[in-house]
This record gives sequence, structure tokens and C-alpha cells, in this order.
Amino acid sequence: MKAPVVDSRVTWAVAEMQSRMAQPFRMAEMAAAANLSPSRFRHLFTTQTGLPPSQFLRRMRLRRAHLLLESTFLSVKEVMALVGYNDPSHFSRDFKQFHNRLPSAVAGRNPTPALAKSPTHRRFRQSRNRDPGARCA
Repeated sequence: MKAPVVDSRVTWAVAEMQSRMAQPFRMAEMAAAANLSPSRFRHLFTTQTGLPPSQFLRRMRLRRAHLLLESTFLSVKEVMALVGYNDPSHFSRDFKQFHNRLPSAVAGRNPTPALAKSPTHRRFRQSRNRDPGARCA
């Protein structure tokens, strides 16, 4: 049995989508950059990834949004902009449809679980001694 042939143009397109996620995606421009017609680009992309380019990008954006909301202190609006959404209601609807939860339910839940649960993680008070050469008793 032969291994499926990976088209480098599709690999390039996926890398472009990942690197420019916040920017608008135009399939015709991507196809032209890959030196393909839009219909051929869509066919190759769908064959390689299992999804049309627009659906693939949407899933990629929503997965990244979930990761950012779960692991950072960024607000929902900041994450929305980072992953390429302009309309908060559209973002919330797509997010809920894909993840079965609203973005606000995921945001800031436990951004640094290792630090929050670590018994040895404490804040230390800086010495009041301003002389770096002096010793603290």
C-alpha cells in the first residue's frame, strides 16, 4: 500500500494560514500564490486535509482561541482579534458551536496550573538593604 503523496503547495498554504491567522483569508489569492486555479487549489487542499480551506482555517482559529483563552490572561476580545475574528457575536457563536462552551466560560480558568498548585511557589520580599555588597543577617 502506497503512502499518500503530500502536496507541498498544500503544506505551504497550511503554514501560511498558521502564520497569518489574524489576517483575512482569500482563497483566490492563496491559490494564485500556489500557482493554481481556485477550484484546483480547493480540490487539492480538501484531498490532503479532509476539509475545504475555509473550514480548515475556521477550525484552526477556534482551536487556537481555545488554547489562548485557557492558558493566558488575554481577554475574549483580545483572543478574538488574534485569531482573525472581527465580530464578537460571530466569534461566540462559532466558538460555542465548535467547543460546546462560550469563550467567556473558558477564559482565565487556570492559566498557570503548575504555579497555582505548587506548594513551593511563594513570593519573597526583597531586602530593604540598598547596598548590594552588604549582607543580610
